[in-house]
Amino acid sequence: MILYYSPGACSLADHIALEEADMKFDLEKVDLKTHTLADGRSYYEINPKGYVPALQLDDGEVLTENVAILTFIADQYPALIPPGKFGRYRLLEMLV
Repeated sequence: MILYYSPGACSLADHIALEEADMKFDLEKVDLKTHTLADGRSYYEINPKGYVPALQLDDGEVLTENVAILTFIADQYPALIPPGKFGRYRLLEMLV
């Protein structure tokens, strides 16, 4: 997986959740002024919206938006979901 991020942006939440879940991932810094990656590629090729975060899965699928990415991470690591029958809904409350 690759987490596309920018320092000081909300992508930090995804970075923390990935670390907490002990998931293997690479980081790719995005220059939000130029919408380019370190290798010069256009970030719009990854996320047409042009902003972070974006999480590229190993199969090439790309998720964007914190709520979607953080929910995906919690689904892979259920300890991040609050306990109880409404735990998943409490997670969504927190994320939204």
